[in-house]
Amino acid sequence: MAAHFFRTAFYATAGRKSMSLPFAAGRTAATLAVGLSFGAQNSRGTVPYENVYADSFFGGCQTQGLLQRPLAEYREIQRPLIRNFASLQAGNNQQEQPGQHSAMAPLKNRRQISSQDITKNMTLYTNNKTPVEVDPKTLAFKKPTGNPLVLMMAWLMAKQKHLKKYAQIYTEMGFDVMVVHITPWQLLWPVKGTQVVAAETLRFLENNKAYEPIVMHGFSVGAYQLGEIMLQMSRDMDRYGPILDRFVCQVWDSAADITEIPVGVPKSIFPKNERMQSALRNYTLYHLKTFHNQATIHYMRSSQMFHSTLVKAPALFFVSDNDPIGPPSSNRAVSDNWEHANIKVTFKQWERSQHAAHYMRHREEYLQMLFQHLENCGVLEAIGVPKRAKL
Repeated sequence: MAAHFFRTAFYATAGRKSMSLPFAAGRTAATLAVGLSFGAQNSRGTVPYENVYADSFFGGCQTQGLLQRPLAEYREIQRPLIRNFASLQAGNNQQEQPGQHSAMAPLKNRRQISSQDITKNMTLYTNNKTPVEVDPKTLAFKKPTGNPLVLMMAWLMAKQKHLKKYAQIYTEMGFDVMVVHITPWQLLWPVKGTQVVAAETLRFLENNKAYEPIVMHGFSVGAYQLGEIMLQMSRDMDRYGPILDRFVCQVWDSAADITEIPVGVPKSIFPKNERMQSALRNYTLYHLKTFHNQATIHYMRSSQMFHSTLVKAPALFFVSDNDPIGPPSSNRAVSDNWEHANIKVTFKQWERSQHAAHYMRHREEYLQMLFQHLENCGVLEAIGVPKRAKL
């Protein structure tokens, strides 16, 4: 998919190389696009920006080579503390101490999580062992699972093994988790990309009415994707209004706005190569200016919709001061607008953390606030989860 992305960059730039390109992209942009397309296609060592720390964390913090300057300057690896959260303990051989309390099900009752691709951009995580039968046209499940749902909007270029860890937080409480993920190409060309994914997501929600209540948990560019979904909802509220009524809670981890696209896309694709980031940032700026009607106008509409929002459920924001992709300023602007619309907002801001990886850097506090938010929204009581012990 990265090769398709850079091929698009090449054709767009080469066709306009006589133009005065912004930010000194100039005639070198086409050459860079061609070179990057081969590099992206053949390099297996490239790790998305948000995944560099996650690889080390979820691997038991055994590897040290992933973190090199300049990332190491603000990432301090610590082995995760022992907590009774089932498979979140992967890679840790220490035994549970007597008397420890857990917010999750008892160890003997925990089940293995399974995943199933519903579409190219939607993956279901569940504790049910039997695969669900899905109507390929309507995306309706022939037999409902009987579980509540978490709609999880992934960050750009997220790895499934990392998303699975977030999904397990919910599946251990009895939720099914539907992860919606998009590619860089789909982000750059919304009409044939993200808006198609938004339509599929709506089709799934509309034709699986048994999924209630619904918790929204989004990361980074997932905020933009939800904006696209809400735009389609707004065109037929009589039809989609009942879906909105099923949302009872929302969580936003490092939500990114349109102004952060030139920063976030390069860091997601080339997390450890500043030259490639600079080249791709120049092209992204060029793309936003040149393809206003095909792309930028859709980003603006989605951003406006996300700020005004149709989902009125209480919200929890996770941000950090040193996050250039989802900075506190843009998230504060969203939360202020939501509070003016009488939406209850909880805002957690760390001084130092990492984009879409606050759970890895501040695991205890992240889980503490997440479960408190779910309790305050009445989610745990609604699905029959006993009030959790203090963490």
